[in-house]
Amino acid sequence: MQLLILAAVFFGLVFLIVAVYGIVNREALEASEAARDQLRAGAAGSAVAVSILRDDRSSEIPFLNKLLAGRALTTSIAVLLERAGSEQKAGPFLLMSLALAVGGLVFGQRWGLLGSALLAPVGLFLPYLWMKRKQSKREKAFEAQLPESLDMLVNALQAGYSLQAAMDFVGRETPTPLGPEFVRFYDEQRLGMEVRMALLRFQERVGTLDARMFVTSLLIQRETGGNLGEVLTNLATLMRERVTFRMQLATLTAEPRMSARVLACLPLAVVLVISAINPNFMQPLFTTDFGHKLIAYAAASVVAGYFVMSKIANVDL
Repeated sequence: MQLLILAAVFFGLVFLIVAVYGIVNREALEASEAARDQLRAGAAGSAVAVSILRDDRSSEIPFLNKLLAGRALTTSIAVLLERAGSEQKAGPFLLMSLALAVGGLVFGQRWGLLGSALLAPVGLFLPYLWMKRKQSKREKAFEAQLPESLDMLVNALQAGYSLQAAMDFVGRETPTPLGPEFVRFYDEQRLGMEVRMALLRFQERVGTLDARMFVTSLLIQRETGGNLGEVLTNLATLMRERVTFRMQLATLTAEPRMSARVLACLPLAVVLVISAINPNFMQPLFTTDFGHKLIAYAAASVVAGYFVMSKIANVDL
């Protein structure tokens, strides 16, 4: 009964947050819907005000945006979301993390205080881990696309394009996720931002070592001069060699990575097999407080072991 009450309180708080958000942001939503209606109608003489300024708010809820503005945590989360390619803002991301933490705290009560202590951090960090995974996949896509994009950039420069025009051309010819970042660089410097600052912002958004090498090469070339096409050609060759080496390294570390996965799944497989052969033998593990503690300790040990073995097999380049 206590678990049901806590669950009801949790979901009630979630619905309350959503309702308050709808009330506070109702005027903005109505204005946005009116603008969409005008765009759909296409009425002659109607003008829709469009802002060219970047929306840097942490949340559309005013008091939450004021609370989070300028904080280091908010900035780091905003960078993570941008590098992961998510359009979500830091405010809703934090609210979702807190809601999942409360959910873990509530449902962990089934296994006592230890269960809550384990599930609450899992719920809190689950959105962060998901975004880190998306960021990692996006960075791999950047690294796969960048050498070919540099070849296109060199060809455009040799054809007489300026650097800015060449970046715009490459951005329009390159698919996501890299293409829009080149176009965004071009748009930022076209609207008055210094080329150096636009390049540094490009580097911050992409966040890979290849992007840092690319931006550093451009900045040094702008200061010292030289053959930019040759520099970018050599850089593209270096990036391809890094990709080849990374694939070879993945082959060499395949065994410890597979061992980590097998060892992480082995305890669960043993429990399932023994439960199928002799259910009564495993029953105390699920019906007693001591059994619940053993499950919690075993889960924590498996997670820690998998983390350590993954770190051993993962080599930073």
